[in-house]
Amino acid sequence: MPRVDATPAERRANLELRASIDEMLERVRDFRRLTGVWTPEERDQAERELARIMEDIRRSAGRAR
Repeated sequence: MPRVDATPAERRANLELRASIDEMLERVRDFRRLTGVWTPEERDQAERELARIMEDIRRSAGRAR
């Protein structure tokens, strides 16, 4: 269940962070649908993509402080 402790204005305050999180969630959903049909190379690529997205999220979150 999503957290509801943040007001809508707070969630929109950092659009770059929100976009990165949305991208990560979209990719995780894609990866979940495709689980079991990947080659080892495809799985490695997926993990690299998520690591890159998480780095973007960390960077954006750090600037928001």
